[in-house]
Amino acid sequence: MTTTAASSSSQPTPRRRRVWPWVLLVIVVALVAAGFAVDALVRSLAERAIADRVAAALDVPAGTPVDVAIGGGPVLVQAATGSLDRVDIGVDDLALGPLTGDLAIVAQGVPLDTEAATRELTVDYAVPATALAAVAPETSGVTIDSVTLDGAEIVADGSIAIFGRSLELGIGLTPSASEGDLVFTPSSIRIGEETVSADDVRDDPVLGGVADALLQPRAMCIADALPAALTLTRVAVEGDELVATLDGSGAALGGSAFQQKGTCAV
Repeated sequence: MTTTAASSSSQPTPRRRRVWPWVLLVIVVALVAAGFAVDALVRSLAERAIADRVAAALDVPAGTPVDVAIGGGPVLVQAATGSLDRVDIGVDDLALGPLTGDLAIVAQGVPLDTEAATRELTVDYAVPATALAAVAPETSGVTIDSVTLDGAEIVADGSIAIFGRSLELGIGLTPSASEGDLVFTPSSIRIGEETVSADDVRDDPVLGGVADALLQPRAMCIADALPAALTLTRVAVEGDELVATLDGSGAALGGSAFQQKGTCAV
């Protein structure tokens, strides 16, 4: 009996498993998930507020989507620094004056205080060839049938009446930016299969006088359709689009320059 009792008392007592590390892990996962959910909600609200502000500034028609994406990581972390790293905004098929194209805005270093300056803000406005009829020369006697893009030029194809005969004609226009305007300067004349530079046409003793009206630069202003804070800096043909680039770096998104439209010279 004594031996049996000793043997029984020498058996090890089973150890109870500790569960607290698993409970802690579950709590951490829950907190992380809650953080992501809150960040997603804040991001959605911020993007909606930005979209509303942009729609008002650009007179975007009701029902036209304004796409906004806040980049640069968690919004709550960015907000703690007082600014958003990057905001991308897009509006498709937006009419600005006589043109219609897709507008893309990239803003970097956007302060939460709308009265503070945005570090960098650029705008690209891309107009497809099919929407460029408005840039065709308006000259008496010239009928423009189509507008296409060829290299760095916008080509207005049509016909002109010379000495009682109708002649197929193409006018190559080189776009540029000048004092806030889009400028389209005739740089070539296409007659049949031949392309002649505008300078050679001007120097021609026969065609010079006839073509003089065709070779005048044409300016187009869209400033009155945009916030005054945006300045046109570049216009060029890129692939199958005419792209106008504007800059609004250093302006406050909540300042008067973004609330008021620009002006066009009469």
